[in-house]
Amino acid sequence: MKYSRLISAVLAAVLVSGRAAAGPFDFVKNLDFKSFFQDINPNLNPDLNLSVETGSTGLGFGVESRLNHQFRVRTGFDWIPRFRKTLHFEIQVGEDGDPGYDSEGRSHFDRMADYLYEMTGFGIDQNVDMFAEPRFHNFRMLVDVFPFRDDRWYFTAGFYTGPSTVGIAYNKTEEMTTLISVSMYNNIYEKVYDIEYNDESELDGVFMGLELPPFVNEKILEAGRMGMHIGDFKDGTPYIMEPDADNMVKARMKVNAFRPYIGAGYEGVLDPRNDRLHFNAYCGMMFWGGTPRVYTHDGTEIVRGLDNVMGQVGHYVDLVKPLKVYPVINISISYRLF
Repeated sequence: MKYSRLISAVLAAVLVSGRAAAGPFDFVKNLDFKSFFQDINPNLNPDLNLSVETGSTGLGFGVESRLNHQFRVRTGFDWIPRFRKTLHFEIQVGEDGDPGYDSEGRSHFDRMADYLYEMTGFGIDQNVDMFAEPRFHNFRMLVDVFPFRDDRWYFTAGFYTGPSTVGIAYNKTEEMTTLISVSMYNNIYEKVYDIEYNDESELDGVFMGLELPPFVNEKILEAGRMGMHIGDFKDGTPYIMEPDADNMVKARMKVNAFRPYIGAGYEGVLDPRNDRLHFNAYCGMMFWGGTPRVYTHDGTEIVRGLDNVMGQVGHYVDLVKPLKVYPVINISISYRLF
């Protein structure tokens, strides 16, 4: 609600700052808002512009008002269109990463997958795919200052604000059978571990009416739990991501919701025959709170909380870590209404 009130107040201030053009804007001329502002400050000579833009913040639209030859206010909304990037993970059995090949060349995973299929009828794939999606959209409020005689160059200060979650990742629907199977296997492992090592276990060697052969219990305990090895905690302990209570694997990238901005830009006339049509090229830094944080569904923070992050995730972590600020490089086209 506070953002909607802020947007309404800003738009109202900009709207009352214009002088009317012919046609549908005659009502503004009749109300003579320009005189209203000049009564406050004779140096104010506001106009009203609509803009569209594109760049590193995505696609956007906005409203601009050049208050006088020194100051301009810009406000609007931009977003990065959603797209999906596939990430690949491999399920491993045990924390040490040892495949545990037997004399027949079958790994721990192969043997546990066979046991699970015999017990449940569920097949399990060693590879899991996830979708990664941007969720980056912002309301912006910027003030441009034109300090030079050549009033095409300007400096900018202001802020962007939007949801703190700027990206998510989640497993493909096709991976649900595998993830359910992983959860089932880990549940079996817990029961076997309880039977073998808990002297006070109430299972008495049997759970769900089943009593596994001793050699199967031994093989399950020898193999260990199933999961995806993402990286290592600071103490060297492997972090193995397992499905959540909904048998899914998820992650989210978070930054600060309020993101100050500073930058500079250049404004020019797009068509010399039409001084209503302008373009802007501007760049700067959006301060989004230092290195983004990436949390998995169990609350583990990957970027700063783990070392030796593996595979594609490790590659993206290496890209994200240096981004203490978000670079803004945008181009906009504006049309002056009045």
